[in-house]
Amino acid sequence: MCGILFRLRKNSNSDDGNSFHKDLWNQLIVKNTQRGPDIQYQFSESLNNIKLDFFGAVLHLRGKSVIKQPLIDSDQNILLWNGEIFDGLEVPFGENDTICLATVLKDSENVSEINDNNDVLNVLQMIEGPYSIIYWQSSKRKLWFGRDCLGRRSLLWHIPSGEEDSFLLTSVGCKIPHGLEHVEAISYFQEVPADGIYCLDIDSMLSSGTLESTSNPFIPAISLEMEQAINQMIDVLGDSVRRRVFDIPRIGGQQDASVAILFSGGLDCICLAALADKYIPHEEPIDLLNVGFENPRIQQTLSRKKKKTTAESDKSKSIYDVPDRLTGRQGVEELRKISPNRIWNFVEVNVPYEQVGQYKGEILELMSPSDTIMDLSIAMAFWFAVRGHGQIARSDGSEEMIRFESKAKVILIGVGADELLAGYSRHREAFNQGGWERLIQEASAISAYVQLDVDRISTRNLELTQLHRLIVNLGRDDRVITSHSKESRFPYLSTNVVSFICSLPMHIKADMRFPRGTGEKLLLRHVARRLGLINASTLWKRAIQFGAKTAKMTNERRGEKGDMKVEYE
Repeated sequence: MCGILFRLRKNSNSDDGNSFHKDLWNQLIVKNTQRGPDIQYQFSESLNNIKLDFFGAVLHLRGKSVIKQPLIDSDQNILLWNGEIFDGLEVPFGENDTICLATVLKDSENVSEINDNNDVLNVLQMIEGPYSIIYWQSSKRKLWFGRDCLGRRSLLWHIPSGEEDSFLLTSVGCKIPHGLEHVEAISYFQEVPADGIYCLDIDSMLSSGTLESTSNPFIPAISLEMEQAINQMIDVLGDSVRRRVFDIPRIGGQQDASVAILFSGGLDCICLAALADKYIPHEEPIDLLNVGFENPRIQQTLSRKKKKTTAESDKSKSIYDVPDRLTGRQGVEELRKISPNRIWNFVEVNVPYEQVGQYKGEILELMSPSDTIMDLSIAMAFWFAVRGHGQIARSDGSEEMIRFESKAKVILIGVGADELLAGYSRHREAFNQGGWERLIQEASAISAYVQLDVDRISTRNLELTQLHRLIVNLGRDDRVITSHSKESRFPYLSTNVVSFICSLPMHIKADMRFPRGTGEKLLLRHVARRLGLINASTLWKRAIQFGAKTAKMTNERRGEKGDMKVEYE
């Protein structure tokens, strides 16, 4: 994982003569350094009357030694890479994928002389894994940049508004200096669309200022029936998990986990935990990060109900016993049954209400340009959970809890399963309203995107909205999570997993003729049962903001909805 940062400016626009751009650049360096604390490096190059500034901050998770970025080869090509190559390009054990990618990009240019654009695009479309990239192709004076097609790594841009302005690419934004209000700062940086790889031709840009984009195709797998689908889903998803927990440098002592899982005890995350158990050495612990928030609104409601409770029952309950805490405890017990020799650290991350106010500004800044109440609720849950400050039960079996801090740098997250396997309530509503045809329409956005069925997507605005929401949310989540110098990995969004699931007929993925807790994500429920997770296979979908109780913490805005804009103080 890395923080990558690029600036294109006129040579006349010197930092020495413009304190705004100097302060902005320095703030962006600080923010990106939080993503990559192991090594940082800055490099600048002048071309005629323009200047290219590159900055990289690296979190070492691959290879035997730390490789600084930007990486500059003998042809003066410059690579900034924030990603993981799990398949598609060969990365030998113990080798760094940044070096491997730079080598392949350089070699591809030497053998691709028919089409000027094929060399870089052909390499990038082979990569299986999350990434954002900035690549300066020196011989052709072209800047390539973009994100993988699902937007699993953040990349923001600022497009110049005048001759004195600079073109910026950055993993994460920052507050805008010199007193601009935060609301104005939101519009300063925008997500780079995850709709292809962008190419900026410097020579033509100087005269026209235009950007050219190109998309990369993805080919779906072959359809299977239920029994075959269960077996292949375990194989394909298991392989995705294996690639994401493989060859991670150990940090700290033997008692420290290298991998953590954002863990509610729900279906999506517990399947990842069971599969990770197969590929992480059994002497290594796995941290299960479970977050719960003090919610004053709910506490006030409960106190007004005046229920008759005994002193003993009151004592046993905690304000942090939110729904995700309860299912999380059930889930870790199931994991301990199927893998009793593994140390499962169930990390209870308890967040007092005053801490929400203390860190709200920082979280708002990180999630920008995302700016809704729902964005904030989800971002808070992710930020506190991934920070990993909590408590675990003593290993002697007593009820006493001890303070614990997760040092795992890689976080597995179950995002994507609901989109792929019709896990949302809107999918059931679609089936109730229009049967199989309406359900297929509701659930087909990612499938159409993977198959590049452009006409099919463009005629369904609802599907486009859902797909765009997923891509934008992944960028938001990446910015929030990596502020702790940790990296999120999404096994369900592996190209192989997405392609396999999208190849299946709808009745294999979900069957809404069955009741809630059975029909949605039907295939994954069968997988959970096959893995021995009987209780988890029946759990309903619950959004993290409701499971952790970050939604609607006060009664100050009674009519607020998730899509409303956040009010900045």
